[in-house]
Order: sequence, then structure tokens, then C-alpha cells
Amino acid sequence: MATLAPGLHVAPGRAANVSAYDRWIGRWSRLFLPMVISAAEVREGFRALDVSTGTGEAALMMLPTVGASGLVIGADIAPAMVVAARDRLKDASFCPVAADGQALPFQSDTFDAVICQLGLQFFPDPARTGRVSPCP
Repeated sequence: MATLAPGLHVAPGRAANVSAYDRWIGRWSRLFLPMVISAAEVREGFRALDVSTGTGEAALMMLPTVGASGLVIGADIAPAMVVAARDRLKDASFCPVAADGQALPFQSDTFDAVICQLGLQFFPDPARTGRVSPCP
């Protein structure tokens, strides 16, 4: 039986197949992400957190909105996905971080906006999701 690394998308020790992931997940994400970003009220200069960033689709779509004065942190439990997002985005305003969405290494009020586009359904206990609240 095959085993998967944390994040369910990549076998342990293997690189993420960004092309396959994008064909399966990315095309659906692009349909509803504008609504998610709008609902989070992401604006220019914001510090935004993308929980379960995967290959960085949501982060990619937020970057033009936060602009050069903003920052998007993309957090994912799967190190291979963090590497894939970093290699894909290559933007000074994007910072990928390997982190568990249920134990985020950030203090409250670190971010102006927090989104999680397609991750909660994979969390063992979604109600225990990391408590990172947007800045007031």
C-alpha cells in the first residue's frame, strides 16, 4: 500500500507534480478564488496568510492585490508543496513556509487577512485549526 507524506498529495521523499496538481486542483481553485479573496477583503499593502497553499494558486491570485508593499505567506504541511509553490511563484512578496495548519507558528494579529481555500477538509480536526486571527 502506498503511503503519503503530510498533506496527502505527495509520496514521502518525492517532489510534488505541480502540473498534475494544477490540472486537478488549480483549475477549480481559479473559479472560486476571486470570491474567497474578495470575502477576505484583501487589499494593497496587506499581510495575508494562505493556509494549505499547495502549489500557491491562492497566493498567486492575491499577489497583485497586496502589491509590492504587501506580503503573502503560503503555509503548507507538505514540504514538497512548499518547494513547488516557491519555485512556481518566485516573487519577492511571497514567502512559503512549511507549517501545520492546525499548529501555525504565527502570533495572533500577524496578518490582515487569512484564507484557506482547499485545506480544511483534510485536517484531522477542522475545529482545532490554528488560531491565527487577522489584525484588527
